[in-house]
Amino acid sequence: MTDRKVYMAARRVVPAAIPRVSLIAVAVVAAMVFAGFGCSRPGPGTAKTSEELLSQLKEDRQQIDTTTDTMMKRIDMYNTSRKPGQPTLQFAEIFNQDLSPEQRDVLNAMVEQEKDVSYKALLEKIIGDRETIRKLQEDVMHLEQTLPDKFVVAKRGDKQHDLAMDYLTNEAHLDPEKAKSLLKQVDQSDELVAGNKVWFFYDPKQDTFRTYVTAGEAGLTPQMVRRANKRKLIAERDTYKGERDTAQAEVASLQSTKTQLETDIDGLTQRKTELEGTVDKLSSDIAFRENSLFYHAENAKTLKDNGVLSGVLKRVKDVKGLQYNEALDLRQATTLTLLPQNYGLSEIRQVKLLPPIYQEGRDYAIQTKEDHSSAEIVILDPELFRGKEVLLAIGG
Repeated sequence: MTDRKVYMAARRVVPAAIPRVSLIAVAVVAAMVFAGFGCSRPGPGTAKTSEELLSQLKEDRQQIDTTTDTMMKRIDMYNTSRKPGQPTLQFAEIFNQDLSPEQRDVLNAMVEQEKDVSYKALLEKIIGDRETIRKLQEDVMHLEQTLPDKFVVAKRGDKQHDLAMDYLTNEAHLDPEKAKSLLKQVDQSDELVAGNKVWFFYDPKQDTFRTYVTAGEAGLTPQMVRRANKRKLIAERDTYKGERDTAQAEVASLQSTKTQLETDIDGLTQRKTELEGTVDKLSSDIAFRENSLFYHAENAKTLKDNGVLSGVLKRVKDVKGLQYNEALDLRQATTLTLLPQNYGLSEIRQVKLLPPIYQEGRDYAIQTKEDHSSAEIVILDPELFRGKEVLLAIGG
């Protein structure tokens, strides 16, 4: 295994891609990965042609993906072995470009406190390999710089297709249709992460085009993102399965009471229907009460004789015995028609609306037929009379 693979494997473990787990877990897995890496493959300077460089990059990416998958499986297995209360860390910190003194102290403390000899040796190896990784990072950077390919650093929301079209039309000076034709022949990804390097190279002699994505500053490749999403979906699926099984068990336990519940539901449904009818009626009654003018209409002489009105027919004297049983629903009409025969009269010559707080001509109007055969009370301000009670004294 070459130095480049060592670097890329190390680059594969970055904070954005790794969950919070024990630092010891990193030591276990990283040592497993690095243990298989030798120095038999030539360094970056050996590759001479673009084809050799691209082949090297392809091989490295495949090895990174395979190793990463193995690492994550082993990390999961290790995490399940940890007991509550055992110390854990963001172990991705050990692959950062620089460790702060505090972080370095944490790593040293973990080494000192580790009782298992094999784990302790692995931790020490990880710390010692940091300088080697930094040197490999420089070698790989040099390797990328020797490629004839150009790259752009992806921003949030960028698409590889759009970036490639921009390169082909503006850098390679191809017409859009030609650029689209070339893009149909290469793999593309829309799962870019801000900081990815998106590479392009067009060979006008061979009329060939290549584009690919490397982790760059993001530390994540599109394939790594897809794998992380897949792992998330699998975890969600397992969670839903567990919830489903629990729900099924609850359903099974409820079956024993289903018959009684259905009987109760039928009774409650019937009661609900009855209550709804009552509520509707009450609601209708309330609406009627709030929007109607209630009145008591009677012969003025009778009202005087019964002591309801004073002798001058201008003041209410005693209305305790009156019932305001008649109503005018102001939502439907604002005119009340009075007929003399309903009040023991042969004609209507005068109508008085009491109490006198209501002003004729402003709040209401009284219209008497010329032949005195009837009279009408027209409500001019319905809002004023909604829900109110009035006395109508009718004179013949």
